[in-house]
Amino acid sequence: MKNLLLTFSSFHVSSDKTFERETEYFICYDQLLRLLPKSFDVYFIDNTTQNLESIKNNNLKQLLASKNFFSYDYNLGQINKGLGELEMLSRAKHIINFSNYKNISYLTGRRIITCPYIFEKTDAMTKEALISNPPLIRVCDGHVYESDKTSYNDMFFSMKSDIMHKYIDFSQRFLSVDNKEIGSEQILYKFVNEQKISYEWLEFLGMIRNDWNQYAKTYTRNYENFQYC
Repeated sequence: MKNLLLTFSSFHVSSDKTFERETEYFICYDQLLRLLPKSFDVYFIDNTTQNLESIKNNNLKQLLASKNFFSYDYNLGQINKGLGELEMLSRAKHIINFSNYKNISYLTGRRIITCPYIFEKTDAMTKEALISNPPLIRVCDGHVYESDKTSYNDMFFSMKSDIMHKYIDFSQRFLSVDNKEIGSEQILYKFVNEQKISYEWLEFLGMIRNDWNQYAKTYTRNYENFQYC
């Protein structure tokens, strides 16, 4: 039985007037497909475009044209980004039959994955979930952003297919445009601990991300914005 990777994106945001994010997504997805094991199917999901023709970057458009891709234009995460991904996860449940897969993996798409480690760990996991909470480290000077002890990192995690169904149902109560109090990392933490989900632990993720709004409210790819974990 294969695994399923759900990859989430918001290609278009108001602060990115020149669609530079699309270039970053293409780089991340091209790398992802290069190292994703054959034991995984992948679906790409976007919540800011009506269809492929809405995408400006031809490389990204061509890549997605030959893959499992669905999109719609309703970004719940404009204020609380993680909730936008949870809403995409909820929609995916109604489009894809999770029971056809052994494990379901959740991935924030605009991340460069450096090696297949997290997918190999998913394929081999025997417990109900695979989670992590590694510190983020700034590339330019090694500054460490310590992890919040009451949350789990949700750039990537995996669950058995039936457990992912339960997580989606659990998260529904938090999916509101007015929810500014709790983030998706805290929701994941609450689910795992309140429901007593058995899990395996990732000490690191092997990812690089551009936290472009760390220093500015407009889009920038400044070197100091890059972090790894």
